[in-house]
Amino acid sequence: MTPKSTHCTINIAGNSVDTPLMDRFIYHPAVQQVIPEVDRDHLNGENDLIYFKGRFPRSLARHYYGDRFVMIGDAAGLVRAFKGKGVTTAVMTGIRAAQTILEHGYTREDFHQYYRGANQDIIQDLPYGRVMRLLTIFMARVGLLNPVLRAAKSTPDLQAALFDAVSAHALYKEVFAKSLRPNVVFAILKAMLPGSKSNFGN
Repeated sequence: MTPKSTHCTINIAGNSVDTPLMDRFIYHPAVQQVIPEVDRDHLNGENDLIYFKGRFPRSLARHYYGDRFVMIGDAAGLVRAFKGKGVTTAVMTGIRAAQTILEHGYTREDFHQYYRGANQDIIQDLPYGRVMRLLTIFMARVGLLNPVLRAAKSTPDLQAALFDAVSAHALYKEVFAKSLRPNVVFAILKAMLPGSKSNFGN
């Protein structure tokens, strides 16, 4: 129940909510102690009840846009694993949404054609981010992160890949390309050999 300046908004939710259920709720003795002056006759007076039927979302949205609405940044799911810059992503996608609205319109078709198209750089990078996350979890469990860090100490390409993986300065597709260079793979394998820990310190 949300009191407003001239009225009170009441929301009820459930799988089998209907008008009679709302009536039973409103006229329940406990509720009547709070709002005793509700017009039971539903006439056209200032205290009349006005019902609006709607639906509450109960799961993740299938799309981050629709007819006359659009989401940006983290709310739209346009976020990649490990990468920060949430504010940057929000601003960037917000600008793209605004450009779509101003230059093309705000229908579902407009957002699908122009806003979604403008975010293809992020959308196409999401699968790579998911793979990166799973790979990092696996490496942590089997103890491969320390060899990677030891190898990065003397391998600029690996340093750049690790930096780009968390800084959002490059796409994950580019991070994978740097990580799979022969010199990087060789450095990691070398760091996994016995005795390599002494070269890393603590």
